[in-house]
Amino acid sequence: PANSIWLDFKERRLTEKLRRTLLPTQTEMHTNAVQRWTTAAKCARSCLTSIRRDVRTRKASSHRLVAAHESGGRSLAAPTSSRGFSGDSGHDDAYTPEQRREDHRHCVELVQTRDSEGYLCGLLMPSSAREAYFALRAFNVEIASIKDSGMLVAGRSRARTGQNTDGDGFGDSTLASRLRMQWWNDAIRGIYEEYYEPDSQDPLLRSLVSSRKHNPTLRSLGCAIKTHGLTHRFLKRIIDAREADLEISQYESLRDMARYGEDTVSNTLYLALESVGVRDEESELVASDVGVGLGVLTALRSTGFRVSQGECTIPVDLAKQNGITMDTLYSVLGTAMDEDKGEEIEGSRESLRVAAKEMADMASFHLHRARDDQTKVAKAGRSCLLPAVCGLQYLDSLKRVDYDVLHPSLVGAGGNAVALERRRRLGLMFYLGRSWLTGIF
Repeated sequence: PANSIWLDFKERRLTEKLRRTLLPTQTEMHTNAVQRWTTAAKCARSCLTSIRRDVRTRKASSHRLVAAHESGGRSLAAPTSSRGFSGDSGHDDAYTPEQRREDHRHCVELVQTRDSEGYLCGLLMPSSAREAYFALRAFNVEIASIKDSGMLVAGRSRARTGQNTDGDGFGDSTLASRLRMQWWNDAIRGIYEEYYEPDSQDPLLRSLVSSRKHNPTLRSLGCAIKTHGLTHRFLKRIIDAREADLEISQYESLRDMARYGEDTVSNTLYLALESVGVRDEESELVASDVGVGLGVLTALRSTGFRVSQGECTIPVDLAKQNGITMDTLYSVLGTAMDEDKGEEIEGSRESLRVAAKEMADMASFHLHRARDDQTKVAKAGRSCLLPAVCGLQYLDSLKRVDYDVLHPSLVGAGGNAVALERRRRLGLMFYLGRSWLTGIF
């Protein structure tokens, strides 16, 4: 009875909140208002379903804990069911070896297409952990692309309507991006909690269950969780950080940017270490430094794309210190390939170069500290830190162009872009191979 009262109260509050915040007024309604309200209603229904499911699974979870204790403390970090790894359906077919190979092939192809450096590092992982590694990288690609695709859709929408929206969930795709993040959050939580949704005639719930059963990345990730006992909180931190980043167009400080790098890249490295059986604090400290350094460098490498989407990769504190505004970045980006630059443009480029150098110095500090401490990492886990080689190579390239993050050789512009990219890739393959053979990056 108490749970029923609480659910009714929660449902009334959520419904009233949706009516107040999501229902557009007469002056704000436009052609696709009905579709947007329908999406919001589906989101509310999914939230209420999740609440009811949580109440139902609390008792089941407590029974599992007691059973595990009585059976000698068997780990609950991964599901023990032999059924499919889709999440919350207990009526899945068996996860056959053929399907597992197909899912792994999908993850490899996705990483090869969207994360070429991660793909090269994955080829050098131990064979016993390679499947889990590519599942993790494919998962990272999936959730990292949510914001990028949402920004592109919002940009096309603004271009068609000629209007500028401020992320209220109607004029852009923020709501859709959050729904996609919630889908991943619920799906992964379902893998760990092993709850099963009963048969329902609700087409929305049936569609959600079906989408989880047929997502190859999720199935492969579930297999990795079961096989290697991957820690749930690392995956949750990644999703939470990516979701918080959806509405951030510029970080307040370099420290905030470093924290985002640790929440995303470092946690991915922690999971990679777990896939090879390394779970000690010293190894995680080294992985933390690598993740912070790579996170800052990723922001620098994406400067051109982020500026084109109306974002600034230079934190607010550095931007104010060097007099950098969005107009500054637009002007530098617009003249990146123009050799005849005015004095004002040269000043803007110099300001951007100074800020980029400070960010690169921070990344260099963390990566070199990780290099100094890498001997503390178990030999089995050193292949998981190979992404640091990619970061160090980019740092060297950045220094050669005097920290000009929009230099044609770094952004792949110019007539010899293909030759430069081929040379960079060959050099990276050489450094990765040397690090793999010696165990030192």
